[in-house]
Amino acid sequence: MVDPPLNVTILDGSVEELFEGDIVLTKDQRLNRKGALASTWPNAVVPYVITKSSRGDETIILEAIAHWETATCLSFERKRGQYRKGPHIRFEKLSGCWSYVGMRKSKEGQTISIGNNCEYLGIVVHEIGHAIGFWHEQSRTDRDSYVTVISENIQTDREGNFNIAFTEQSLGVPYDFSSLMHYGGFAFTNNGFPTLVTNDIVNSGLIGKRNGLSHRDKHLANLMYLCDASCSSPPTCANGGYLDSSCTCVCPPGTSGATCQTVTGTYYEAPCGDQDITTEGNITSPNYPNIYAPGLHCVWIVTAPEGMQVLIEFGTFKMFSRSDVRCPFDWVTVHTDSDSIPDYVNCDEELQNKNITSSGDRLALEFHSYGGGSFPANQTGFTSTVTFV
Repeated sequence: MVDPPLNVTILDGSVEELFEGDIVLTKDQRLNRKGALASTWPNAVVPYVITKSSRGDETIILEAIAHWETATCLSFERKRGQYRKGPHIRFEKLSGCWSYVGMRKSKEGQTISIGNNCEYLGIVVHEIGHAIGFWHEQSRTDRDSYVTVISENIQTDREGNFNIAFTEQSLGVPYDFSSLMHYGGFAFTNNGFPTLVTNDIVNSGLIGKRNGLSHRDKHLANLMYLCDASCSSPPTCANGGYLDSSCTCVCPPGTSGATCQTVTGTYYEAPCGDQDITTEGNITSPNYPNIYAPGLHCVWIVTAPEGMQVLIEFGTFKMFSRSDVRCPFDWVTVHTDSDSIPDYVNCDEELQNKNITSSGDRLALEFHSYGGGSFPANQTGFTSTVTFV
C-alpha cells in the first residue's frame, strides 16, 4: 500500500492538488475548502465513457456501476469515447485513484482515475460515490462525536485532509463507521500509528472497509436523488429503514418486518474476541496454530482486579512484515490503558517473546488481518498469556 499522489494532472493539462487523498476540487470547492454542496446529476442519470486507457479495467468498472444501480435509482448511460454533448464521467487510467465530487457542468466531462492498484470493486464504487456527490464520511460536521484525529501521527502537509467540512449533506442519515466513504485508521500516517481512531475501541475494525456500499450509504444516495419521489401513500420506515424507488422499505442490519419495525440485533456486527475478560488465561489469534482467515478484526479487553495490572506475555508472533513505517496488511495493537489510542502497533515477528504491562487495571488488544494464506509461514498469528500482577 502506497500513499496517493499529492498532485495530479487533469484533462486540460493543469496540475491540481488532491484533496483528502482522492478528490479533485472545482474552483468553487477549492475556494471554500469544500464549503459548496456538490451538484447532483439531473434526473439521476449519469452519462459515462470508458476511455481507451481504461479498457483493461472495463469489467470491474461495469461491476461498480451495477453496484450503484442495484442500490439506488441512479442510471448510468454509456457513451462513445468522443462524446462531448454534456456533463459526463470519463474513466481514465491515470496516476492514482481519484475523482471530482458531484457533477461538473462541463461538456468535456470529468475524470475518474482508476490507476494501477485501484482496480478493485470497493475502490471503484468509492470513486463513483464521489462523482455522484459523496464526500468522505469522517469529514462530517458531527464526526468528533464518533472518531478522534491523532494529529501528531499525520504526515507533514497532509493535516488538511482531516478537516471537518463547513457544510455537508448527510440529510439526517446517522454517522456510519462502516460507510464505504470512510477513511481507514492509518491514512497518511507518518510513523505507522493510527491517524484516526473510533472513540469506542469496539468499533475500530469498522472504518476504512472497501467491500461495498453500507446500508446508510444507500440510504443517503436514495435521499439525494429523491428515489421515492414517485411513491404515493408510501409506508413509513422505522429504525433507520428507508424507502427505495420500488416504494418498499429497505431495512438496516438488526431489523426486520415490512417497515423495519422489529429490532432483531444491532446495526454493526460485533468484533470477534472477548471484550469482558476478568480472569487470567490465554489469548491467541483466530484459528491458531493454523493460518488465520482474511478480513478479521478482533478486540480483547482485559480488566484486572482492583489495584492490580494486566501483564500480557507474547509467545509466537508471526504476521506479514512491515513496509517502511507501516504494518500495511496484518497487525496487532496493544492499548495499555484500554482506550482507543494504541501504545504499540506491530507485525512481522516484532512482539515475539515480548511482555507488556498495562498502565492501570485495563488492557486492550486488537488483531487485524487483511490478506490470508499467501505466505503460510508468516501467517500463523500469535499466542499470549494474560496474568494479573
